[in-house]
Amino acid sequence: MSIFLSVVAVVTVLAVLQGLTAEGSNKALPLIVAALGAASLVMWTIGVRNKPREK
Repeated sequence: MSIFLSVVAVVTVLAVLQGLTAEGSNKALPLIVAALGAASLVMWTIGVRNKPREK
């Protein structure tokens, strides 16, 4: 799981950098990928911090 999260973090950072340096409509896709990566990392962090539900 930590390898996956590391890859997501690296791809997110690279997408942000590419999106910020792109011109015009070429910004959209990298920034969307970066937003999805950031959302994934935030949701994973929230999921790890919360206790598992008891049955």
